[in-house]
Amino acid sequence: MKRSARATATRTIRRALTWQPKRQGDGPLEVAQLISPLRYDVLVRAQFFEFLTHRPAGETADRLVADAWEEPYAVWFREVAMARFRPWVLKDPVALRSNFAERVLASRDLLKSFDTNGFDARTPVTLRMTTGVQATDTGARMSRTVHVGDGGHRLALLLQSGSALQPHMYRLDPRPVPLIDNTAVLLGPLGLSDAQYCAFVEAGYGRHGFRDVHTLLAAVAAEDAVAGSELRSVLDAHARAPRPVV
Repeated sequence: MKRSARATATRTIRRALTWQPKRQGDGPLEVAQLISPLRYDVLVRAQFFEFLTHRPAGETADRLVADAWEEPYAVWFREVAMARFRPWVLKDPVALRSNFAERVLASRDLLKSFDTNGFDARTPVTLRMTTGVQATDTGARMSRTVHVGDGGHRLALLLQSGSALQPHMYRLDPRPVPLIDNTAVLLGPLGLSDAQYCAFVEAGYGRHGFRDVHTLLAAVAAEDAVAGSELRSVLDAHARAPRPVV
């Protein structure tokens, strides 16, 4: 058996051995809290849907794609979507722009469908379940048990519209998977300020209105030592270690 065939067979066997049925959600979830602190990419996509709502009627696809290329959405597309799933496309500028155009137009169509028909529960979001403390691919140690799986654009639509993720909109998948930290990937390329970063991270801990991660960490740790330890590991992984406010 060739190496590629053996690898495919191994993955198939592994999936069969670890398969467990998904189940419907237990209750409504706030998207902003769900995506923080690891999935800033969902916020970027929500911002892009907001960008799409303000586009002029009747504009050409070429104009839309050209303007979208200057948005943070293009950074997400290059640094996360392509780098993670189709890295070879990054070596071909023509293919990259073609793939990006396809993604932009698909997102425009998805927004139109959402505005007209609401959330399509026939394609629920997948959330991953974990137990115990789990390390992300950047070394942050997460103690929470529910994480974003598949369905980032649909989560972004809910976030942009100010809607919660209702039980019929998602499924919980108990299969063990590595936790990815897309926030870490995007921090540098997007040039997030400390204030922007703090505003995103605080939502994951049910907090609002903090000006810096130093005071945020102190408040979280004072109330919940486990959450405080998790947050500190996240800040270390993101090279955003707290500094005293002068």
